[in-house]
Amino acid sequence: MSTPSRKVVITALGDVSNLSFVKTTIPDPPKDHVQVRTFYSGFSGTDINMRLGRYPMQKKAPLTPGYSLVGKVVKNGHGCSQFRLGDIVACLTVYDAQSDYANLPQKYLIPVPEGTDLQQATALIADWSTAYGLAINTGKVSSGQKVFIHGISGAVGYATMVLCQRQGAEVYGTCSDKNFAAIEKLGATPFTYTDKNWIQTIKSLGGAEVVFDPLGFESWDESYSILSPTGHLLGFGGNLATLTGQAERSVLWPTIKLLAKNISFSGKKTTFFYITRDSKSFRPDLERMFEMQRKGEITVPIKAVFDMEDIKTAHESWSKATGLGSFLVKVSDP
Repeated sequence: MSTPSRKVVITALGDVSNLSFVKTTIPDPPKDHVQVRTFYSGFSGTDINMRLGRYPMQKKAPLTPGYSLVGKVVKNGHGCSQFRLGDIVACLTVYDAQSDYANLPQKYLIPVPEGTDLQQATALIADWSTAYGLAINTGKVSSGQKVFIHGISGAVGYATMVLCQRQGAEVYGTCSDKNFAAIEKLGATPFTYTDKNWIQTIKSLGGAEVVFDPLGFESWDESYSILSPTGHLLGFGGNLATLTGQAERSVLWPTIKLLAKNISFSGKKTTFFYITRDSKSFRPDLERMFEMQRKGEITVPIKAVFDMEDIKTAHESWSKATGLGSFLVKVSDP
């Protein structure tokens, strides 16, 4: 039996005029799927890139965005018995989270522990899981290291900063001038990306052991240049063109160029990172962060929460909003 629902639709690729908020219906969940009523959806640069058609190997429009969600189980499909109706769950959905209801594979649902702040839980699914994969699993940041983070006041950048500091690292990074005071208060050293003073400063300190760069293109080259003799560049995102309004460019050549340097035995290396819900570490890492949040070991700042009906405003505000942390879309009341 179909259920009335509302959702965001990217009707065609391009500007915000291609975003629609529509009424529709959703069928009962198929075999091995669970129907979830969405409370909050994550919102990030991925949403912008999907609208522009720049997300790697994305679906063709029309599509419903929303890379992650927290919500309540309302129906179990055939073969599903892991969750009871009313259970609160999290999911890295990739698509379809900006909808009243979503039919999701049971195997990707993760219980949200009682007492966990649901807005913070939503931000943990994609933003903080990306940061955890970068800083802990891949970058293996350790005490005493100097690390450099581009976009340090953003969702993933902030999370990466916190996780690196918890490891005992000394943190530097780039962000908007309006966020300098907040970053300095948190114990990190901010720089303006565009004036490039950060390049010489970090080189004069002997280079950074780990650099996190979501921008791509020439920024990856600049980040590579500030590595210590045994430094590690972690590239991801490739958001420079989206942030600056430039025409779309392929990241293929910049990626190949840096990977080729890995075989030069210079001591430096580059790794390109992406988050996937099929990773063996994704579930235990997220469960660990849920527990950290519940115990007050980490606080996940929320920069803004937009109602689903205001999705165009969310897209227009993504690169302009002040403050630190993650964007969310509120879909329904918990």
